Amino acid sequence: MRHPAYGGSTGPLWQEVEPLGVKVLLAEPGPFRTDWAGRSANEALPEHEIADHAATAGAARASFRENTGGEPGDPARAADAVYTAVTAGDPPRRLLLGGPAYDMAMEKLDELRAEFTAWEDLTRSADFPAHR
Repeated sequence: MRHPAYGGSTGPLWQEVEPLGVKVLLAEPGPFRTDWAGRSANEALPEHEIADHAATAGAARASFRENTGGEPGDPARAADAVYTAVTAGDPPRRLLLGGPAYDMAMEKLDELRAEFTAWEDLTRSADFPAHR
């Protein structure tokens, strides 16, 4: 049995609409050269920035700004990949776009598997004894 919680934001949607013949695809891109973090980005004025976030969100914003224009993802190739996926006979429900997206997803899966495995006994202890 597949549980909607494991499908992310598209889980419940695809479960509702696939029986009707509607496919759902969640495209998960890595960094692409689209200028979203460049000159077209709007940011809060310095007087509205939160100092406690300087080392986290602030550092991420600065990194995005510094690296804009050097992202490995090609938007035209991503569009081709999405087209290929949605016109496939059996399209994926999720499509990672670009090497960094793939690498980060694989790292996350490894991290999740390690944590779930480490806590398996406690996890399973929450069931009634007859279901263990």
